[in-house]
Amino acid sequence: MVMNRWDPFTDLVTLRQAMDRLFDQSFVRSGQTGAREVTGARSMPIDLYERDSDYIIKAYLPGVRAEDVGINADQGTLTIKAHIPSEAEREEAKNYRWLVNELGYGDVVRTVILPSMIDASKIDAAVENGILTVTVPKAEEAKPKKITVRAK
Repeated sequence: MVMNRWDPFTDLVTLRQAMDRLFDQSFVRSGQTGAREVTGARSMPIDLYERDSDYIIKAYLPGVRAEDVGINADQGTLTIKAHIPSEAEREEAKNYRWLVNELGYGDVVRTVILPSMIDASKIDAAVENGILTVTVPKAEEAKPKKITVRAK
């Protein structure tokens, strides 16, 4: 009778996988955060901040060309999709003996629900040095207004 010896390393989950799963379960699926993940792709980490007249979204997309980024706006929802290329995807890489392959690659996507109306016709997006910056202008009715008080 041959018994298989237990190998603890075959059942280990990487810390990154565990943290991604925890984050997905805790935040990404929650409707309260205004963000959600589309199935079939990894969630794209972003920075999102608001200014008086617009929202700014930044994402790391190493090696991604501008033409390989897709951005869709529908009312107050913005979806960004991209494919981060990998050395492992190249045909000749099939002959490599990979020892470690941890760099993030593959399809990434992020959908963000913004808290106020946006002007989708004026969204601007650019990739520079592997960083995607998306500027999403607020609709005129959503921008703060300064009211001038006049004396009588």
